[in-house]
Order: sequence, then C-alpha cells, then structure tokens
Amino acid sequence: MLRRKRRDTGGIPTASMSDVAFLLLVFFLSTTKFDIKKGLGIVLPVASQEATKKVKLKEENITKVWIDKEGQITVISGGIDEQVPMGELEKKIRKIVSQNPDMVISLKTDRKSKYQYMVMALDRLQAAGAEKISLSTN
Repeated sequence: MLRRKRRDTGGIPTASMSDVAFLLLVFFLSTTKFDIKKGLGIVLPVASQEATKKVKLKEENITKVWIDKEGQITVISGGIDEQVPMGELEKKIRKIVSQNPDMVISLKTDRKSKYQYMVMALDRLQAAGAEKISLSTN
C-alpha cells in the first residue's frame, strides 16, 4: 500500500505561445514591403446603351498587328503580311489610318512575348492617330 510518488514530467509551457505568435505576426506584417504594380494608363470609352448588340466588322476595316515572342512585328492589312520594324510602325499605321479613318487596329501578342513590346507598340499606335485599338493575347 505504498503510494508511488508522481514524477513531474517536464513540458514546454504553452501559455504565452499565442502572445509570441501574435508578436511575430505583427512584426512581419509591419516590416514587409508590398510592391504596387502600375498598369497602363488607358482611358476607356463609356459603355453605350446598345452594349448588348454585337457589331460585325468588315474585314477591310481591320488591320492586325502581331508581335511574336522575339518582338518582331507583322502588320496584316488587306490580306498582305508585312514585317515592320518597331521604329517604322508609327509611319505605317499613320498611312493606313489616313486612308481609312474607320480602321480598327487589332494588336495581338504572343503569350511568351515581353510586356515591353506590347507597350511600345501600343504607344506607337496611339502616336500614329489610331483611336480604335483592340488588345488581346494569343
């Protein structure tokens, strides 16, 4: 009838564990720098009342500008494919838009192309006076 003495099994006190976790959370949140991404500064037109209607464009009113992954630009207008350097894109588009003011420029880029190529081409299209520009990726 001897009672055994109860041994104190060592343990880690967890009473202040939540305080330590909260302090670590506050520390990391207050010292982390969040990057703010800047987008393109494009002013979009106001949606029309007939936005539910689909507009079918004539093929002769569409000029396609294709940028591949290396940054090579191909202008497809009137069924003619033409390689155009970035420096001459503005001149080419200005000529096309002056001949047909209703021209819609469809700017498409390869999925693997650099974002920089699309931005440079968009700037050149706007400088050439193209007001109707469609953007998409492939």
